[in-house]
Amino acid sequence: MAKIYFDAATAGNPGQSACSIVIITEQERLHYDFDLGILDNHSAEWAAFVFALECAKHHGITIALVYTDSKLIEDSMNKGQVKNKQFINYYHKIKILESSFDLLFVKWVPRNQNKEANHHAKNALYKIIKTAEKKR
Repeated sequence: MAKIYFDAATAGNPGQSACSIVIITEQERLHYDFDLGILDNHSAEWAAFVFALECAKHHGITIALVYTDSKLIEDSMNKGQVKNKQFINYYHKIKILESSFDLLFVKWVPRNQNKEANHHAKNALYKIIKTAEKKR
């Protein structure tokens, strides 16, 4: 079973956002960063989850335990519903991606257990902001 960790970082709320995905299988450890554009912090977490599943699907992963430090995402996925309509499109994308997996579990972890993804997300955001500043 693959372990997938994801996290998003946002500068401002809303503001420039980035995410990082860490996928751990028996054979390898993968890391991806992605520029999410301008999002609020909750939308960035949802977008990061979508990106995490897309990465896992691309690598042929069919059984996964996904770790998130977003209680909102864990609750929504385990209850099978999203209360805030702002996140419904992300939820629908995730449900479509979920059908590509034989088993997919979503588990909340405290932020200190999601350090690697958090660290990479913050670094990715820093690089995006610095690159944008140089272009000005």
